[in-house]
Amino acid sequence: MSTRGASPKGQERSEAILDAAERLLVDEGHSALSLRGVAQRAGIRLGNLQYYFATREELVRALLARILERATARLEERMGATDNPAQALDTALEALLEDQKDPASYRLFYDLWALAAREPTIATELRAFYARYIGAVAERLGLAAPELPCAEVHARAELLVALLEGLSLFRSGTLGTPDRKVEAELRRVSTWLTTAGERTPPAPSRKKGPQRP
Repeated sequence: MSTRGASPKGQERSEAILDAAERLLVDEGHSALSLRGVAQRAGIRLGNLQYYFATREELVRALLARILERATARLEERMGATDNPAQALDTALEALLEDQKDPASYRLFYDLWALAAREPTIATELRAFYARYIGAVAERLGLAAPELPCAEVHARAELLVALLEGLSLFRSGTLGTPDRKVEAELRRVSTWLTTAGERTPPAPSRKKGPQRP
């Protein structure tokens, strides 16, 4: 069983194990993620690792919880600089777009997605992760557009998360590169997501060219 937080020493050891698991996923991919492989990367015996994380699923659960915890703390720090909910959401969006350029960030999730596609227990952990992620986004959207019904806020939050996760494939260099026009469109859609009055995204503004005589 996991003993994270049971004592300062125990917490330090469990964090070191999670560091090793994260590095292993980024460096070698999901096929290398085993308790034995993580133990070797962490420089400890397998039995010692299993004292903290008895199964790989438990290890992945703790890793996802830490990823979400760190990301939430980073976003809260950035969003705390403004009292305007819509502006805070835009600031959070900017931070997430920056993360998509970090190989350690996108490789980690590519391999977690690959694991989830093959292993139902990992898929369960990843679904729980995204449920919490979408809930955090929905909370922010609700603050920016308090007139919206809760069900619609949640649907819009899920849409925004889906857009961001899909874009990570096209902006990371894997299938494409960052494009300012695409980023501008994403911001236009995110602005609509925080607008209660409009049921569909507004059309992009187009500048009129010179008129022909």
